[in-house]
Amino acid sequence: MRRKKSSQQGQEIIEFAMVALLFVPLLAGSFITGMNLIRSIQVNHVCRDLADMYIHGADFSTYSMQSLAKRLAAGLKLEIGSSFSGNQASNTSNTGNGLVTVSQIMYVGPTTGTNCASVGAGNCTNHDKFVFLQRIQFGNGALATANPSSFGNPTSTVTAYGVVLNPLTVAGAALPNANQTKMNALWQVSGNGRTPLVDGQTMYVVETYFNSPDLAIGKSDGGGVYARYFY
Repeated sequence: MRRKKSSQQGQEIIEFAMVALLFVPLLAGSFITGMNLIRSIQVNHVCRDLADMYIHGADFSTYSMQSLAKRLAAGLKLEIGSSFSGNQASNTSNTGNGLVTVSQIMYVGPTTGTNCASVGAGNCTNHDKFVFLQRIQFGNGALATANPSSFGNPTSTVTAYGVVLNPLTVAGAALPNANQTKMNALWQVSGNGRTPLVDGQTMYVVETYFNSPDLAIGKSDGGGVYARYFY
């Protein structure tokens, strides 16, 4: 028996190491997923509250409203930089773990519609399209690469208030083609009590993205959490 036990020394350590190779990554993954689930609840609450304020007239191009958004996102590390006066629609040169994107989007109907008639049917470049009326972003702009806005970005002139100039006549005010397709599939459909949007209908949208570097364990990336609310 002594000779047998002597030949078996270290066997338990080997067995534990083999089991650990399987279960330690599973445990780490379960921890990261669980913590991100908790974080997603917080991110959704923040996004919903910001969208509710936006539709009720909040001007997120001001420092006071961006500062309020930072307080709502306490614990998520949304950074907005030092205080500024006036309006700043693109405050994205910051660090931190969060990026907030605020958009006002309108559907432009056919050339015979009221909107196109106001600029002349021949000048209505963006007829039958979704266009940006306003775009504001603040937080860590580097995160826009990891999680781009689901609407794309306006390429026409945007004022300090976030207002997109000439949304009917300038092609750069329209959502990119791929995003037009997605929006048409989402909104320009019928059935189940739904009707397509008509000329001039407007929606207010807030998107929030927060990454989770604090939840990275070894090669297990913490990833990030995205939320979007339409009003």
